[in-house]
Amino acid sequence: MRFKNLLSLMFITFILISCGHRKRPTGGQKDTVNPEILSIFPDEFSDIKDKDIEVTFSKPIERTTILTGIYIYPSVDRKKFRWDKSILTINILEELEENINYFFSFSQRIKGEHGNELDRNYTFVFANGKLNENKISGNLLFELEEDSDQPIQCTVQASDSTLIFNQIIKGKTYSFENLNNTDHILEAYIDKNKNNKYDYGNEPYFHEYITVGQFNSVDMEMIYSDTLKPEIKSVKVYSNKQIELTLSEIVKDYSDIRIVTADSLEIPVSVEAHSLREDMISIISAELDTFQYYLKIYSLEDNKQNVSNELSILFDGLTVRDSIPPEVLFVYPRNGATIDNLKPVISITFSEIIPLNCFEAQLINSETLEQIPLEIISGHSDIYRLQPGIKLANYSSYTLKIDVTDSSDNQIEEFFKTSFIPIVR
Repeated sequence: MRFKNLLSLMFITFILISCGHRKRPTGGQKDTVNPEILSIFPDEFSDIKDKDIEVTFSKPIERTTILTGIYIYPSVDRKKFRWDKSILTINILEELEENINYFFSFSQRIKGEHGNELDRNYTFVFANGKLNENKISGNLLFELEEDSDQPIQCTVQASDSTLIFNQIIKGKTYSFENLNNTDHILEAYIDKNKNNKYDYGNEPYFHEYITVGQFNSVDMEMIYSDTLKPEIKSVKVYSNKQIELTLSEIVKDYSDIRIVTADSLEIPVSVEAHSLREDMISIISAELDTFQYYLKIYSLEDNKQNVSNELSILFDGLTVRDSIPPEVLFVYPRNGATIDNLKPVISITFSEIIPLNCFEAQLINSETLEQIPLEIISGHSDIYRLQPGIKLANYSSYTLKIDVTDSSDNQIEEFFKTSFIPIVR
């Protein structure tokens, strides 16, 4: 009996000890290994005409990240992705440009199934036809010696500022090979504060437009922006009369803008209006055709008195007519405001340049219906500044009515109006 009791006590003790040490499952060790690209087929620099491209990753990939993680230049709009475990097949479903190199970039936006980023950015070059072998190389030079051991974020762009690929470079020299037979733009900066963008004035920067040539030697001078002259970054044509120029930095002035045909005749195209806003210049021209043109800008000056005497950029004309009506983006005084001035300066900002002969404004005393004369201080731009020709009546409400059309005769969708009251105590 005593023996049975002893066995029962041992059994109960064993059960209690087992329960005390029971643990909840941990789910396994966390995956911290970044996926890699192990291989690509066909081999880099191959002719990919009528071929699929197979990319083998080191581990399964979160497939939705492929959509934003792959970038192809020139653009391939019609393509299909197929998966077989860790192998991605890219089916190209359109005719490629003849004798052009295609750049396939795989960025760190691509992630594994456990959220780990691709171990680095990859770029592979293929050809459709003959492989282009143009090259840009040179020395890396630094304004401050302390920057010489820092990685440089470099972007290679087409002449219209379209991205071709990004690359991190480091050392004393650099080389970009197998480029297409066209002009390129090199842009680079050192991301000293690791925020993934260039901080004007605080980080060294380089920007250069490089004309076509099989072998170009260009030293990349990483200097701080207070010694950089402003440059043209890109040009965009919105319609047969609307052009927008993007500059490399904020500028405060320029002397003239001209447009000429890109041939030996250099036939001028009338520039009817232009407006500067920080690093953007909006331009209204006479009607363009489908020719190529040069846009030239003179005495471009930034906020640190750096001046580029003459710059030009090539662009293709459009015959597409602008069909978008203008809008009022901002007005001062705002609707319902009280102001402490009997001759206020009224400011109106439009979504595009409004020619002077397309602008109409009325200022009316809301109580007496008297129309107040208005003087245009500045206009023929996307910003108009007006002022009453006489002092306004104190404590009276006034309504400003605006009716405009743009250079393509698109009329604002409805009369814009705003009301305000001058109160001078």
